[in-house]
Amino acid sequence: MRAYATIGVLLSALLVAGCQIGQYRETRFSSPIFDDSANYAADRYRDKPPYILSYPDQTMFFIPIYDGTPRSDLNLQAISCSLARDGTLIVNARVQNLGAFIIPPQELLTGEMGSFRVTAQVTWAGGAKEEVSANLPIPMTVSGVVNMELNRTRYFAKDVVSIDVVVDPDRVVPDPVRINNVLSWKGTMKADAPSCDITRT
Repeated sequence: MRAYATIGVLLSALLVAGCQIGQYRETRFSSPIFDDSANYAADRYRDKPPYILSYPDQTMFFIPIYDGTPRSDLNLQAISCSLARDGTLIVNARVQNLGAFIIPPQELLTGEMGSFRVTAQVTWAGGAKEEVSANLPIPMTVSGVVNMELNRTRYFAKDVVSIDVVVDPDRVVPDPVRINNVLSWKGTMKADAPSCDITRT
């Protein structure tokens, strides 16, 4: 019997350890535990519970260690190009999260699930333009680096004159620093060995 009681106590401790206890801030995306809508309709600021439980845990010994909105910093470190088997162009991007928060997967404006999206605007000598993209379907960890291969273009790699790559063009990630998430290449590209290597210095 004591063994069952011990197991119950341990499971309760694990449940509490996986939650955050913090001051209640009313938003349209959160609600207090044991919400009594009738009482809150009468007086929104009276008898309001001081704490909420949420997941994932962002506390240290039940004291919140983060304050304010989530901060991320998507840094487009480098871009490169490669040739597909059918002669079309493939743009590659290397991105790092220099912020203080993990970027979780969410529903993007394209309807896909991902942490963020990378797009490349490819322009040919004749004036034709095409946008190719790719999204990261897993969480982007703090200081994590990911190499993303964007969709191949519909046209051949030859006669490409410029490529503009943007990280998070839809601005769904709370990134206050957006001066380091764009890289552009201009030049002449070979049909058999395309190259558009740009590295941020």
